Amino acid sequence: MNINYEYGLDIKDVDELIQIYHDNGWTGHDQEKVITIFNTATHVIIAKYQGKVVGFARAMSDGVFNAAIYDVMVNIAHQKQGIGQEIIRKMLTYLGELYCVHLIATTGYESFYRQLGFKKLKTGMAIYTNEKLKDEYTD
Repeated sequence: MNINYEYGLDIKDVDELIQIYHDNGWTGHDQEKVITIFNTATHVIIAKYQGKVVGFARAMSDGVFNAAIYDVMVNIAHQKQGIGQEIIRKMLTYLGELYCVHLIATTGYESFYRQLGFKKLKTGMAIYTNEKLKDEYTD
């Protein structure tokens, strides 16, 4: 499978991004939110197969010390084909030499990120205002 990786948001891909979010159960993403989160991200990678979006990730970085990767998503029909792994590898290269890259794994995907070099934090903390996410991700 010949996957092309693009850097940055092309506005004509927004509906396909939304569809991938929704197909993966993330139904809170609409056009306005997706445009905002991708345009404010410092790093965006979009994977395409035959011109269609099949996966993506975005990140925020200060360019020196830290970055956080968000929303690593792959179209359901293209999962388990190495696309997500390649997106992460490309994102880490794209982010460059930093002291730390953070990522919060969706429950059940911890081992996926572990095999790519991510390690569990000893001191990681978060404040969630969404009760469902707070219950899922905090002690």
